[in-house]
Amino acid sequence: MDMQANSLVDFDRSAALGNSAPVDDVPVGFMVLATCPLIFWLLDGTVAGFASALLILGLFAVGLVCLSVGQKNHLAYDAAEVAARPKIPMKLIGSCIVALVVALLATTKIDMPFIPVVIGFSTFILCLVSFGLDPVRDKGMEDPAVHMRLQNQEIYNGFEDRFDRLLLSLSALKDDDLTERTRGVADTVMGLLGTINFESTKLQKIQPSVSKMLSKMEADAAILTAGASGKASAFERRKFTSKTQAMVDAFEARARKSGIAQGRDNFELQTNLLFERMNRKRLG
Repeated sequence: MDMQANSLVDFDRSAALGNSAPVDDVPVGFMVLATCPLIFWLLDGTVAGFASALLILGLFAVGLVCLSVGQKNHLAYDAAEVAARPKIPMKLIGSCIVALVVALLATTKIDMPFIPVVIGFSTFILCLVSFGLDPVRDKGMEDPAVHMRLQNQEIYNGFEDRFDRLLLSLSALKDDDLTERTRGVADTVMGLLGTINFESTKLQKIQPSVSKMLSKMEADAAILTAGASGKASAFERRKFTSKTQAMVDAFEARARKSGIAQGRDNFELQTNLLFERMNRKRLG
């Protein structure tokens, strides 16, 4: 008997306790609209009855919207590896509003005040069983490995954005060879960084040197594009390319010496980087 009860009730995944979303796609409107016929109780042919019905319908619609928004937030919370708990408990608010609507409708036909309160409370409990509570705690924040991975991913994305801005600034020169050479060194750096385990501290340790190298490239590119209204000479362009390549070669040598990308050549690194970008664009 205990085994059967344990198989039917999973408190760690209980939707009513806010530990998981009830299902992937809850038809909130269809599940709660079952109470809508009760609103006809208010339509007694008077203006006051019609106004009361409109007010109850509006209140009911607000409750449905709260439940729907809360359910979407809960599904997004469940799908994310790391997520903060909702700041506003929309499902709890929606359940309270629906329960209030049912209790108010009950008062129109039942004179004893205790019974509408019981009906409203029962409706609130049924809403919690159907839709569950909102998540009550942050998710994934307590895992150091996840926290480290998120920090490293942010660092990696920051470097990628800076390289993209660098290439965009160089495109003003309309020199395809210069742009492609710079793109090649950028792919080399990002390919090397992409081989690092994001759950380790290695990327954070080399972050200052990568940032310094990028800052130097950005400064040289700014000088190159600012000179002579963006019309840099062939010598200045070759100087920029040679200097950039020398910095990246030195960085790659130090990175490989420290154990980064062992056994992988530049072609493999850039191929992996290309496939990673294609996957991100497809998923995005």
